[in-house]
Parts: sequence; structure tokens; C-alpha cells
Amino acid sequence: MKKMYENIRTGVIGVGSMGQNHARVYSEISNLVGVCDSNKFQGEEIAAKYNVPFYSDIDELLKKVDAVTIAVPTTLHLPIARRASSHGVNMLIEKPLSISPKDSEEIIKLAYVNKVKLAVGHIERHNSVIGYAKRKILSGKWGEVISLSSKRVSNYPERITDVGVVFDLGIHDLDILSYLTGEKVSSVYAVGGNKKLEEKEDFVSIVLTFESGKVGYCEINWLTPMKIRSLNINCTSRYIELDYISQSAKQYSSKFLNLDKSNLYSTELDIKLEESQIEKVEPLRLELLDFLNSIETDSDPLVTGEDGLNAVIIATAVLNSLKSKKKVDLI
Repeated sequence: MKKMYENIRTGVIGVGSMGQNHARVYSEISNLVGVCDSNKFQGEEIAAKYNVPFYSDIDELLKKVDAVTIAVPTTLHLPIARRASSHGVNMLIEKPLSISPKDSEEIIKLAYVNKVKLAVGHIERHNSVIGYAKRKILSGKWGEVISLSSKRVSNYPERITDVGVVFDLGIHDLDILSYLTGEKVSSVYAVGGNKKLEEKEDFVSIVLTFESGKVGYCEINWLTPMKIRSLNINCTSRYIELDYISQSAKQYSSKFLNLDKSNLYSTELDIKLEESQIEKVEPLRLELLDFLNSIETDSDPLVTGEDGLNAVIIATAVLNSLKSKKKVDLI
């Protein structure tokens, strides 16, 4: 069966928890030519699974690809992006783009100077429920957005060792809320701390204020004994509940029946619920299709380097607010 982008040679640097999934999808939609990992056993296992060579030398892989996913620890994003871009290789860098705004800006500059595509792996942008919500908001059918409230909680992931919960989980919602409002964040206030981890935050609640006055709330932690990925949007015409995991959306509206101001307890409330039909597609597949399409058509990917930088700037402000216990202004 012909692959959609079989003419594009792809590779993956870092085939741990997320990188091996990139290898899987690339093998289905493109010409996957190799993988690379510092863990030889892990790298060889994934290479054998998809019948491609394993490279212990990053530069040897980079000589053979047109596009690569960089799915290594965040602190290594800049040095590996420097090597990939110098080979003229298009890059999809797993979120966050880098560990700081300065490093993120350097990666964007490297892509520009070397004339390669740069996409950032904010995978939730490619979740079908977010695409659905963005279209509804732009159409005006939900009315004006007033506030957005996200919850992203779960157990501690042993795979994460280089960042806290803000740069791992929270950065998803910082990007999504910016994307759905289409606005810059003007200020950030955060509270939280570290309950189980010694050096990094593992629970944080964040308040974002946007340019127009819209408000965003984010609750994130690595302490909850179940995985929740949800977003509620309060609009002037609808109240919306989105679930990233089930890729479902519920729209609510209501009106009072036989309103008796002297007896509100007995007043009936007519609640209208509409459950939207959303096509369920693996977000990673959509993300990689978008990345490869940007290469083939010489267009911008859905999540650009500038988008990745914006999320890093907000996340950095969250950590600064957490440390100072004060509001941090960004505009």
C-alpha cells in the first residue's frame, strides 16, 4: 500500500516513551530510514521492530534523512537541533521546544538560517476536540469566550527526570488556551509546590489573564491516582465540556421554566445537552502528517517555533510566579 509521504525520508532521535510512537507512525506514512538513541538496547529493539537501521551516531542518521523527530530530554533539544539544522534536516521537536526562552529563540534562529522547517510537538493542538472547538469559537456559534478551565492530572511518570510538572504537563494547556483565545497572555499567577518530589514542582494551579480580559485556569499535578485531561469553556451562549482522552464534546444551555422568584428551589430548569459527533483520530498521526505536509508544500506547520517559544515564555513565567508568590506581567 502506498504511503502518503513515502518520498520523505524520516528518522527519530530518541526512541523512549514518546519517540518510539513517532517511529511507529512514520513507518506507516513515510519512508522511515532509521532511529537513534543513547540506549543501544532500546534503540536496536525499536529499529528491529520497524525493520530499519539503528544509529549510535546522530550525524550518521542525519546524513540519510529529510526530516527528523527530536524526542530526547528537553535539556538536549538545542544541541541536537544545532546538529540537525546544520545538515539541512527539517525538525519536529517534542514539546517543550527547549528549557528556556533563550534556547528556544536560538533553535528558531537555527531553523531560519539553515532554511529548514521547524514544528513543535504540542500534540494536543492536533486532538480532534481542539480542532472542533477552534472552529466553533471562530464561527461565533458559542458566543464570546469568557473563561477557560483545564484539568490535567495523573500519577507521576517515572520517565520524566529533567523538568517539573509545569514544563511536562502544564505547557500543553498554556499552549491550548493561547491557541483557542487567539490572544497573548498578559499576566500569570501560580500557586503550588512539591509534595512528593524534592527539587521540582509536582502540583500547580495557574491563573492566566489574556489581553482582552479573558481568563484561563489550569490545574496540573502528578499526584492524582487517575488520568484526567479535560477543558471546560464558558461562553456567552454555551457551556462546553471537552475530554481529550475520549475525544468528546458536550455543549450545554439552559432556561428557567415557570420562574417563581419567591420560590427558586422549586423553579424548574430546562437543560439542553448536545453531544457532538467528532471523528476520533490519533493526534500523533495528525501531528506528523501536518509536519510532513509543511515540508512538501513549503507551508507553516500548525505549531510553529514561535508557538513553541510562546508556551516556553508562559511556562517560565509560571515558575517565576510560583517562586516569588507574586503575579508576573508579560505585557
